[in-house]
Amino acid sequence: MPTSTAETQQRTTVRTHDGLRLAGTLVAPEPEPKRAVLLLHGEGSTSDQGGFYARLSAELAERGVASLRFDLPGHGDSEGRQEDLTLSGLLNTIGAGLAHLRDHVTAAPATLLATGLTGGVAAGYAARRGQEVDRLVLINPLIDYQEHFADSRPGWPAELCASDRLRVSPTFAVGRAMLNEVFWLQPRGALGAIAAPTLIIHGAGPTTVPLTSSQTAAEALTCASRLVEINGPQAPHWQAPAIREVTEWILPAR
Repeated sequence: MPTSTAETQQRTTVRTHDGLRLAGTLVAPEPEPKRAVLLLHGEGSTSDQGGFYARLSAELAERGVASLRFDLPGHGDSEGRQEDLTLSGLLNTIGAGLAHLRDHVTAAPATLLATGLTGGVAAGYAARRGQEVDRLVLINPLIDYQEHFADSRPGWPAELCASDRLRVSPTFAVGRAMLNEVFWLQPRGALGAIAAPTLIIHGAGPTTVPLTSSQTAAEALTCASRLVEINGPQAPHWQAPAIREVTEWILPAR
């Protein structure tokens, strides 16, 4: 059983490289956090990821792990527009979040945890800035942007010309910039360069990302890694097993 740890939770603002203010929540255990985690929600969601990240943050704090989560640009209470999002901009957003953790919690490398679209972006960040990432957790990671946003939607150019945005889901839309990037920027080619131990969880919550995406990502990794599939009787109650897998990965038994 984990030892109960006091914690402080506070609203905070993360400033992106291009000046946007992102609404965030910083959870810091007292007296001194053992580790820090940056939680990146999926496209069209918010920083709580349907309540999962709030519950996970509380569980991590009980184990002495600090966490930062925030609404992505164009989501929730953050500034910006979804159609202005770019993959490069999301990489810079991760950098801003890690810098915020270093400034307010600990200078040590942090764990990156990301869902869906941000899972692929986080993988790319870990491959390029490995010195900043201690561990990596990818939940239902999207790693083939071209297939997801373009190839599977043959009518996307017409919709884009009509409205200057492509409606991907009821809560998420992309614009021209990202739709041009997806033909050139893919996390698949960067997976083999990741050095941080990587956990991939598939089936943690509703997702349109196929299992093959997580399997392909796991096969491409050359670092220490594990793929966990949540299915069967666990599927309707996915949060508890997902939290258990994440906490054990971030704080492995010694």
